[in-house]
Amino acid sequence: MSPLTLLPLSATAVLAALAGLAIGRGTRRLVARFSGAELSGAELSGVEGERRGARPVAGAVEGVTAVVLAALALRALWPDAAAGAAAWPGVPEGAEVTPVGRATELLAFGWLAVVAVVLSFVDAAVHRLPDRLTLAAYLGTAAPLAVSALADGRLGDLLGAGLGGLALAGFYLLLFLVNPAGMGFGDVKFAASLGTALGWLGWNTLVTGAFLGLLAGGLYGAALMAARRAGRKSEIPFGPFMAVGALAAVLTAL
Repeated sequence: MSPLTLLPLSATAVLAALAGLAIGRGTRRLVARFSGAELSGAELSGVEGERRGARPVAGAVEGVTAVVLAALALRALWPDAAAGAAAWPGVPEGAEVTPVGRATELLAFGWLAVVAVVLSFVDAAVHRLPDRLTLAAYLGTAAPLAVSALADGRLGDLLGAGLGGLALAGFYLLLFLVNPAGMGFGDVKFAASLGTALGWLGWNTLVTGAFLGLLAGGLYGAALMAARRAGRKSEIPFGPFMAVGALAAVLTAL
């Protein structure tokens, strides 16, 4: 890859990271709010199942958001070695991608990434994925993908996204029914958003993202049990691992 190609890619990554830092400053307040760090005891008692969590480490939300958005920007614009064209995963070979279709597709993935960071920090703090955030994640992912599908004639991919969301949510619902103590219903709702994004990129990506999330969560749980800090039925925050698995699948999709 020539220096002339690396320069705009580097600039794009820097701009995306700066945008992530700015967005993270705002979403950090959401993390504090939904984890109960900014609520009084009286307000907390009125929220079912909510526990007071610690404020996130200074700069953590901003930093993670910046890294995630920079990685997505690089993956979206990374030139294909053979064709020399942008190769966003999931775009059929030879398909003509319109500016509107590409922009709304990237908006969907960027939105999901930002909300997933918030959900991950909240889940880590209070073991809870608030309905308002999981609903925002789903709507902010599905709606732009629908616009992208209409703009670029990718109705088959849109169908895959819808089925992917249902499939992953159904799978996590099964896990929830089998072991309610180890899996929350918020995980099921979050899975609908992640499955929609992964399904848009293809069934292989969906399976990969689901597997990586389960693997990461399973290894974390095993490590806790090995350290005698948790038992088989202990509740662990699974949202962060779901998000990491999905992001890894997106970034490595071909």
